[in-house]
Amino acid sequence: MENKMDLLKEWQNMSAEMLTTAQSEEVSKFTLDVQSKDILQDLLYKLKWKFRWIRIIDLPILVAAVFSETDLKILLLAIFAGYELFYWLGKKEFNKIKTSVDYTSNTKNVLENNLHAISKILYLENVWGYITAPLAAPIGFLCYKLYVHKSFETVFELPNIYLHLCLLVPFGLLVIVLGNLRNRSIFKKQIENLNEKIKELSH
Repeated sequence: MENKMDLLKEWQNMSAEMLTTAQSEEVSKFTLDVQSKDILQDLLYKLKWKFRWIRIIDLPILVAAVFSETDLKILLLAIFAGYELFYWLGKKEFNKIKTSVDYTSNTKNVLENNLHAISKILYLENVWGYITAPLAAPIGFLCYKLYVHKSFETVFELPNIYLHLCLLVPFGLLVIVLGNLRNRSIFKKQIENLNEKIKELSH
């Protein structure tokens, strides 16, 4: 009888110890997830503003296209479509980012996937910038000329039009440099923190 009592007591002690350990691990994991979530929330806030700026830029372009003549309308709609393509690709990656606490998931994998999605968005922005920034000033100039002269044919018959367009390209290169510097200042620290968090979970 005493042996049975001892075994029962031992089992109860073991169960209590296992429960305490499990609870401690959950608390520890929850704290870790909250810390990671703070980093992600900061990154998400900044990324959301990138998408808002696309809307701030492309919606007026769409409105202008509606009230423009045929050739200018085509150009403005093409610009709008380009912004929308980048918006769609970026949002596709953005929606992959997880911030909720999920005890059934591997925290390290979640953070790695989030970092990959964030990096992909910034990469897409860089690609978009390298393509559009050198063209921004020439396209703006072309839009103005189309507004005045109504057709591509007339605009491209203007004297020195190609020279003027080419001379405006270097302004886009400056925009690329400034954009890269801005992204580093805004995202570098948070991405480094996220990388550090992933390294901590690797040990």
